[in-house]
Amino acid sequence: MMKSTVLLVIALAAGVGHAQDAKQAPAADAKPKEAAKDTPKEAAKDAPKEASAASAEVKVGTGVAQHEIVGEAASFPAGTTVWVWSKVLNGEGNVKHVWKRDGKEVWTATLPVGSKQWATSSRRAIPTAGSWTVDVQTEAGVALGRASFTVQ
Repeated sequence: MMKSTVLLVIALAAGVGHAQDAKQAPAADAKPKEAAKDTPKEAAKDAPKEASAASAEVKVGTGVAQHEIVGEAASFPAGTTVWVWSKVLNGEGNVKHVWKRDGKEVWTATLPVGSKQWATSSRRAIPTAGSWTVDVQTEAGVALGRASFTVQ
């Protein structure tokens, strides 16, 4: 018991010493991070990745098999479960599928993006006729792609 207590004290002391070393004061002539960005090129290098680098291919169909849309069409009979498939390129975090009927938002699916090239999908059973669009967006609302279809 005493041996493990001594080892714990030594480990804690070593960890505290390491943390203190990492928090050294900045040099007197060091510039703050904001001031160091003298040129737009340097500022852009440190800026977060722009969502404009992301894009999405969007397709509509009656299902998804092996990460691809099946039954692709532009029009479906009422009562069909319609699938919207998107292949997101250079996206990160989550994307949203924003479903709109006759221009009015009716549902949003938030879907994770797991890599630089990621296929994902959402679906809705649509019982009545209408004109539909599904916008694929970043979580911040930046448009990545769109699909349109009708239900008759």
